[in-house]
Amino acid sequence: MKFTPITLEEVTALTPVTQDEAEHIYIFDQLGTQGCLLDCEAWKTRQDVAGRRTTTPAEKRQKRKDIKKLGKTSILKQRQTLNNDTRVANSSLKFKREAFTLKDLKHSVENGCGCCEFFLALLNTLLPTRENLDVDHLVFEWIRYGFLLKVQDKQRTFSFQFFSPSGAKSVIHGLKSAKVLTGDTSTSTSLNLAQSWIQECETAHGQCGSGRDVSFPKRCLDVAPINIPDGSAVQLVETHGKTGSYVCLSHCWGKDKLITTTSQTIATHFNKIPLTALPKTFRDAVTLTRSLGLRYLWIDSLCIIQDSTEDWQIESSKMADIYHDSFLTIAAISSPGSRGGCFCPEKLSDTCFRVQGDGLDTLIAARYCNGEGAVSDLQTFMEAFPALTRAWIYQERMLSRRILYCTYREFQFECRQNETCECGSRFMPPHPEPGTPASKAMMQGKDQYGELEKLYGVKGKYSAKQLCQHWQKTVMQYTKLRITYSSDKLPALSGCAKDIGRITGDEFLAGLWRESFAEGLLWVVNVPVDQPRASVWRAPSWSWASIDSTMGIDYIYAMRTRHRQDFQDKIKEVECVPDGVDKTGAVKSAHVRIRASICPVYLRRVCRRCTTSRSRIPYVIENDQWMLTRSPKITPCPVTPGNGIRGLVLKGAEPSFFPDYKYDDRVDFEFLDRNDGFACRHARVFLLHLYDNQSFATEVITDYFLVLKKVIEASSGSSFERVALITIAFKDWAARDDWFQNEYDLIVEQETTLKII
Repeated sequence: MKFTPITLEEVTALTPVTQDEAEHIYIFDQLGTQGCLLDCEAWKTRQDVAGRRTTTPAEKRQKRKDIKKLGKTSILKQRQTLNNDTRVANSSLKFKREAFTLKDLKHSVENGCGCCEFFLALLNTLLPTRENLDVDHLVFEWIRYGFLLKVQDKQRTFSFQFFSPSGAKSVIHGLKSAKVLTGDTSTSTSLNLAQSWIQECETAHGQCGSGRDVSFPKRCLDVAPINIPDGSAVQLVETHGKTGSYVCLSHCWGKDKLITTTSQTIATHFNKIPLTALPKTFRDAVTLTRSLGLRYLWIDSLCIIQDSTEDWQIESSKMADIYHDSFLTIAAISSPGSRGGCFCPEKLSDTCFRVQGDGLDTLIAARYCNGEGAVSDLQTFMEAFPALTRAWIYQERMLSRRILYCTYREFQFECRQNETCECGSRFMPPHPEPGTPASKAMMQGKDQYGELEKLYGVKGKYSAKQLCQHWQKTVMQYTKLRITYSSDKLPALSGCAKDIGRITGDEFLAGLWRESFAEGLLWVVNVPVDQPRASVWRAPSWSWASIDSTMGIDYIYAMRTRHRQDFQDKIKEVECVPDGVDKTGAVKSAHVRIRASICPVYLRRVCRRCTTSRSRIPYVIENDQWMLTRSPKITPCPVTPGNGIRGLVLKGAEPSFFPDYKYDDRVDFEFLDRNDGFACRHARVFLLHLYDNQSFATEVITDYFLVLKKVIEASSGSSFERVALITIAFKDWAARDDWFQNEYDLIVEQETTLKII
């Protein structure tokens, strides 16, 4: 069997062939697994169980008929049918593949395994193409059954993803198909491909629009100034209402000192900025802009006066328009700072071979990957695509009409109607592994945002409920991202808020919307709740923007179910004063006035004795360290006689307590004194009932309450702050109504006007 290296130019010159058109080679059948000392036989069984490829049009038609027929059966029968076909295949994925060395592989070949002979010849040809490998001490392991090979030596772990290059007329069954990567996106091959994507989008995608005749931002970089014909510098220019097309750069600022425009440097920048003064990411962005035949580039650090609060507020408030109107956004998503650049840093090209012998005549390619191949976990994702973990970059992605992603291995392109990449396959590296947290992080709601763009300006094509849920998804994704300055939490999402406001005409109120304000209160902090209340005020306590959380927030979708109480009608006033000119940006002050009843309860600081002592005494909401007395499955210390604190019997209801932040009992609450020697302490808080709802799938009824604490304002007296959210679930309406009538309603206060800040 012979493996002959072929150049990437030869491979890319081949006429593309689809997987359906190519002949499939079943190497385990053709080469044989008899005598294998490794796990080729198990691999062959796995391929047989997974099912062979449908090869004929008649078989395809029959398969479509079977699927259509299957759709008419019950969901249970569908699951049973599908499970019968895939049970063995799925179970085999649970088992780890055996590690082996080249010596093990040679022994298996000597014992007669034809497939091991194929893999040995492949590795003997491939490994010499990589430098500094101690071949005799390498340990190999196939990752699952997708032809991804992990390799370990004494210092590092890397992988080879084997695939079938596009253009191969015969392919090995099980290999993914993809285009080969040169490993250098600064070449004309990559630049011309990017240009073709952009041209196709501009000419064929009505939803994306041209971006050729738009109003410029106040300042831009002229990357081809007439007075600097040698291209050695760029020039900051005032646009004075000029129209045309411009490019934006989306990037991480990073920890290195960044070149910025300030009141001291602006005059110099208006004259010129030498390319040598720019960090690599900026220089590469200039190169890309020029190569695309465009003249103007917008970079935030250079086009906004960074030491002018007034200029920053005005220009950052226009962020939605700046990115929305740009012809293209260049996104340096694999660069952790300004020095990483926009082009591939390592120049790792794919390797291709022609395989001939033993009845084979096909092509096989190998892609070198750091670590274990495709990114799957969030930590590795953050290392591979650091910019996509930053909060400011979220809205830059969402707002742009078209984006050229500069990754560590290839260019990827995304617009409002399409997405593509150089390798042509999103099912193998450098793309995150499908269905993993990394893959979901890569999407980050761009697909849902694209749907919203389709509805923009189309009357009757969206509902307030749809837009509310879209905004909640946006907030859930956004709050999981990193932000350097907590004060930027609202400004960094201001552009997306303006986009929603354009469609709805609704008023933005510190992260919530006036028309869906009540539902906007139904957020909870994802565990672990490990951050204290923000020391510097930036948003009202009822807004998610007031919360610091490493895991972000989530929304409880109460409005997706049937409910009887509508809290929206109880909201009498919401006032939100912006801190500057941006109405969807930073907030100076805010409050809401609600006409409602509140229920006085106590927050119990649970001592160590209580957390380890359980009994059948029914109380209500508990947390690891905190609970409301009206809390479950815990034996608290006895209550000091005469203080009026009593348990609220739940009668089988299931409570859940969601604190907004990590409480500090030294400053967050005023606890009642104890004189009985026990450690548990109590602080007065109040329950504000928001919603009741019933799931469409069950009879379970869930009630939602805000937990409020009273605070004293120097200007207006007593007000309240939100500190938690509680849900109580009942088995049916009868149990729920009985509890309210015989427990809750007995202690709830009369309706009054509440001010929550």
